[in-house]
This record gives sequence, structure tokens and C-alpha cells, in this order.
Amino acid sequence: MKGKAVTLLIAIFVLGEVKSLSAESQTSTLRQGHTATYSSHSMILQKLQLVKMMLATSPAMKRAAEGKDEAIKQKVVVANEKFVSATDALNQDNLAGAEEFADEALRLIEEISQMNPDLQQVRAEQIKRYDESVRSLHNAEATYQDLSGRLRSNGKGSEAKDMGRSTSRIREKAQILASDGQYSEATELIKEAHEGVIFALNKLLGSTALMYDLKFKTVAEEYDYELARYHSFEELAPIAYIELRPDKDTIMLSERYVQESRTMRDIAKQQAARGDHRAAINTLLEAIKQMQTALRVVGLVLQE
Repeated sequence: MKGKAVTLLIAIFVLGEVKSLSAESQTSTLRQGHTATYSSHSMILQKLQLVKMMLATSPAMKRAAEGKDEAIKQKVVVANEKFVSATDALNQDNLAGAEEFADEALRLIEEISQMNPDLQQVRAEQIKRYDESVRSLHNAEATYQDLSGRLRSNGKGSEAKDMGRSTSRIREKAQILASDGQYSEATELIKEAHEGVIFALNKLLGSTALMYDLKFKTVAEEYDYELARYHSFEELAPIAYIELRPDKDTIMLSERYVQESRTMRDIAKQQAARGDHRAAINTLLEAIKQMQTALRVVGLVLQE
């Protein structure tokens, strides 16, 4: 293994724990080492100093040595033996053997860290994920309630109440689990509730009954309504990016549809300014379809 790998491992040690390195990558590197040129004497010596420091001061190694798991304790013993063998090999100018033993010691240290994590750190991560899930659920609920109220869809009031009650029950169960320290289980429940809210949001936005019972006195009034409906969909795009967390490429694809939709919206505004409200309405309907496609791309699936 070359200087880059040593630098990485030093950085890992400075953080106080040996973080997860890819076992497959590590094994591949060891296999390559049999046919590649081994590191210099000074580089191997630096690696051995790192191994020695980790064995002596790593919190994971200390926990393992003081713990009750005999299998992990045995790995600690073997890791120390590999270090001794690497040191002996280096003293005999056996660079190939020294580096191979050193790499095996590092691999064992990594395994020990993975098998015996810092429980306080694990708990902190679980609490963080739980808190993030709760905030995400709260934001999704707020979005649903806001749109539900502004879209005023027919017959959806009871469904909104049912969804709210169901979400509240799940949240209460999650809070009980969290208070007992079962943060992973609580997080799974919150995610379940979040999925329910997203489903309800899909159903709300995909409903063909949304406000279509309104009677418009003029075509200009109908245009104003369709423009307001367009803006309701447009507001969902940034929310969907945050809540559904799509990857970068998916967001870029969605944004293309958003921009096409906005171009059509601008055309509709120009048509309306000329007094051709019927054409403007038809253009807005196409703009809304493009915006729905943008949302569907990131996972907010709307019915046509």
C-alpha cells in the first residue's frame, strides 16, 4: 500500500476511531501487493508506527480488550501478533513480508472497530436520524395541510382528518419507543408515517375533483384560477427535492421539465395580456402537465 493509503489511515486515526474501509478494496490492494513493488523501508516504518499507535491508543481497541467478547479479544491478540511479525520482517529487510503483515494488522483493526463500535456514538447517530425523520414528517404534514386547505378539493376534508389521526397515532408510538431509547425502531415508524403523508399528498394532487366544481363568471376568472393552480404545483418542486431526496441527476431531469413548464406559463401570461384568455388557459393546462411530470420524476406520482 502506498503513501495515499497511509495518509488516509492517519486521518482516520486522528478522528479517534478507525472508520469503515472497504474490506473488498483492502483485500484487492493486498492481492495487488503480491505482484506490485512494495513500499520503501521508510514508508513501511511509518505504517508500522501508525499500527503501533492504533493498537495502543485507539478507543475501539481499548473497548475490545476490556470487553467480554472472546472472538473480538482474539482478533486483538492476532493484530498485535501481526504487528510483531511485521516489525521482525522489517528488521530483517523483508519489505514484502513487513508490509503484508502490517496490512493484515490494519485490516484486523478495522474489523475490530466495526464489530465493537462506540455505543455513545451509535446512539448519537440514532438520535440524529430520529430527529431528522420527525422534522421531515412535520414538514410533509404542513405541506399537505396547507395545500389541502388552499386547493379545497371536494370531499377531501374527512380524508385529511383520517390521515392526521393515523399520523398522530404512529407519532405517539414512535415517541414511546424513543423515550425507551429504541431510536432505530422509532425512526422506522416515523418513516412509515412520512410515506403515508406523501401518499395522501399524491392522492390530493392527483384527484380529478380538485376545484373543478367551481363556476366561473368569466373566462378571465377561469384563467386566474388555473394560474393559481399552476403556482400550487410549482411550489411543490423545491419541497419534493428536500422531502424525497432524489439524486443529483434526477433533480436535473426534473428541473428541465420545471423550466419548460415556466416557459409555457410565461407564454400563457402573454396570451392573457392580449386578451386571449381561452388560449392562455389551454397553455396553462399544458404547463401544469409539465410541472406534474417534473414532480413525478422525483417520486411525487400524480394521476393524469
